[in-house]
Amino acid sequence: MLRIALCDDLQDQLEIMKTAVQTYYQNKASNIEIYAYNNAMNFVDAVEERKDFDIILLDICMPGLLGTDIAREMRKQKSQAEIIFLSTSDEFAVEAFDVRAAHYLTKPFTQKQFDQAMDRVMDTIRQRHSKKILFRLVGGGIQVEEVNNLLFIESNGHVQQVHTYDGSMLETRQSLSALLQTFESIVPGQFVSPGKGYIVNQSAIHIIKSEYIEVKGHKIPLAKRKYRPVPGRLFQIHFPKRRIKIPKISAFPVPFIFVRKIKVPVKSLYRKGAKI
Repeated sequence: MLRIALCDDLQDQLEIMKTAVQTYYQNKASNIEIYAYNNAMNFVDAVEERKDFDIILLDICMPGLLGTDIAREMRKQKSQAEIIFLSTSDEFAVEAFDVRAAHYLTKPFTQKQFDQAMDRVMDTIRQRHSKKILFRLVGGGIQVEEVNNLLFIESNGHVQQVHTYDGSMLETRQSLSALLQTFESIVPGQFVSPGKGYIVNQSAIHIIKSEYIEVKGHKIPLAKRKYRPVPGRLFQIHFPKRRIKIPKISAFPVPFIFVRKIKVPVKSLYRKGAKI
C-alpha cells in the first residue's frame, strides 16, 4: 500500500493533484491511500505524528511556510519519502533538488508530464523495496532483475521467457519449478502458477476471468482448478492485513464482504470478467 500526501493551500489545486494521481494509478496494480492537506501546518502536524508517506506532492509557495523548508526538515528527520514539488515558476528548482526532490513540476502541468514524474518516483520506490533474482541467460551470461519488475514467465519448450514491466523480455533455461521455488523463498506467496507453463506475479494481475487472467494486456490461461484460489490469494497480496475467506463457488452463505469499507458482493468475485 502506497501512502500519498498532497499539500497545497488552494483547494482547486488539490483537486487537480488528486485527479492526476487517480488517473495515473487507475490501470496499475498498486494500491494507494491519498491524504490531502490544504494547510501547510496541518501537513507538518501529520508528518510529526509519524505518518510514513511514500510519495508527497508538495506546493512550494504557501502562507507561512515554503514547501522546500518543510522538505528540508523532513530530510533532517531521515524521511525517505519521494517528493515532487509543484510551483507556478522554476525559481525554486535549485533549492528543491538540494533536498533531494524526485521531480519539479511547473503549474499548470499536463497529465503526460505528471505521469513522467510519477514513473521516475515509482522506479525509485521499486528499486528501494524490491528483492532481486539472478537469471542464467540463454547463450551465456547472467542478469539480475528486481522481483517487483517481473510480470510473468512463460515456458517455451526448454526455454523460459521472462517478461518485465518495461516491456523487455529475457530467456533462461532454469526450470519453472526451480524458479517458482526461488520466488517462494524470496517473496512468499507473491508468485503463482495459474496453469501449465506459466508463473505470474500476482501483484501485477488486474483482471481475472474464468478462462484467463490479464497482466498488463497479456492474457494468460487460467486452469479451472486454479480459478477459485486466485481471488483469495490476490486479496491477500493487495490487502495483507485482512483475512478474507472466499466461499465455494457453488454456495454464497455470505452475500457481501467489506474491503476498506467498500461493500463488495461475493458473487462479483467470481463473475466472468470481474475486475479485482
